[in-house]
Amino acid sequence: MYSTLLITILIGAYLFYNSSKKVKFQHRPEWLKKLCAQTQSVRILSIGLLLLPFVVILYVQGFGAGFFAFFAYVMCMMSLVVLLNPYRYLTAYHVLGLYAASLCIEF
Repeated sequence: MYSTLLITILIGAYLFYNSSKKVKFQHRPEWLKKLCAQTQSVRILSIGLLLLPFVVILYVQGFGAGFFAFFAYVMCMMSLVVLLNPYRYLTAYHVLGLYAASLCIEF
């Protein structure tokens, strides 16, 4: 469950990062360029992807602990996106591999 919540937060943070006008992107896939050309809709999508785990974490962990844990998860995922994206370590294959490994450990 937490693996799925964290991957959802990571995707939301990645989309939010890529919708920025201030960041100078060197190598971005074509599908991401087309998606992020519509800045308003991508930001709404990323906020929606961030709100879904927020509600689930609040329900599972309670208000106080869930609120704190969610923002710790968001800070962690945003740091991963900002640090690893310029080096192109954050590819779909790596993320899916880590997700599959974490699902195996979780279950």
